[in-house]
Amino acid sequence: PAQVIPRITRRLIPFLILSLAAVGLNILTGYCGQLSLGSGAFMAIGAYSAYKFGTGVHIPLEIFTINVPPLPVFWCILLGGLMSAFVGILFGIPSLRIKGLYLAVATLAAQFFIDWMFARVKWFTNYSSSGSVSTPPIEIFGWTLDTPVHNYLFVLSVAVVMTLAAKNLVRGHIGRSWMAIRDMDVAAEVIGIRPMTAKLSAFAVSSFYAGVAGALWGFIRLGAWEPL
Repeated sequence: PAQVIPRITRRLIPFLILSLAAVGLNILTGYCGQLSLGSGAFMAIGAYSAYKFGTGVHIPLEIFTINVPPLPVFWCILLGGLMSAFVGILFGIPSLRIKGLYLAVATLAAQFFIDWMFARVKWFTNYSSSGSVSTPPIEIFGWTLDTPVHNYLFVLSVAVVMTLAAKNLVRGHIGRSWMAIRDMDVAAEVIGIRPMTAKLSAFAVSSFYAGVAGALWGFIRLGAWEPL
């Protein structure tokens, strides 16, 4: 039993992480009716952003230099999700004019662009010669995640909290506006729902969930990876 439990938890960790990404995609497609094929790109943004915040951010500008010291892993994962949400809003702007398969193709462009950017811009990998990155040791509020069981419990906690948050969100005013846009965007606009706010908020929330899932995949599942 002492050997079986770590093996089971290793199998369940990727299941929980991808389930969290699926929750984000379900918000965008299932509740708001916006087709997207760029979830993988938003997961990558979350992973690389969390890695950068975990190792320190250095941005030299002409006037001043931005230096962000390495942050704890919990905040790295949260900021990775926020960065993914910001990029998701940018790639969600075409949804204001196009829909259906055309929107899916537009979001698919995010996949190719993000892959190209991480492979070519060495700043994201801290100028590593091989392009590979390694995440720092994982410690959450003094709790060191050094065993599969600890990793599983942490991922399970994040998945449960974020799933409950999504459940409450879709039951509120924002969720109802998403469903109104999904059913008929013209009628939703007539009754006072702003399509721009509803669609972009759906892209932001969906990308946030994908970004957190990507950060968990990079820190918990992989520990080290390299761009394709």
